[in-house]
Amino acid sequence: MTSNEVEVKLIEVLQGIQSDSGYDGSGIVGTTCPLSNLEGFDSMLWPVAISMLADALDVNIPNDKNIFLSEDGKRPLNISESAAVVCEMVSRKENQG
Repeated sequence: MTSNEVEVKLIEVLQGIQSDSGYDGSGIVGTTCPLSNLEGFDSMLWPVAISMLADALDVNIPNDKNIFLSEDGKRPLNISESAAVVCEMVSRKENQG
């Protein structure tokens, strides 16, 4: 799976969440930072988004992993960066198995 494939799925998931929450999700792109740029996207929604993405990609993303923050938890990531985090996790798991 490529970072681009993950990015496309993540955008679809986030657009769905925004729409279901009554917000406009049409302008979501790779440079969008969900934690900063998406209305209503908070600590209650990011775990839901991660779970939906994991289901859509048929991969396991640990419950304690926030793909929307840098490793040190200090910097919000944009969608492209989050997709790269997911690809790295999947690749690491495949190489261990």
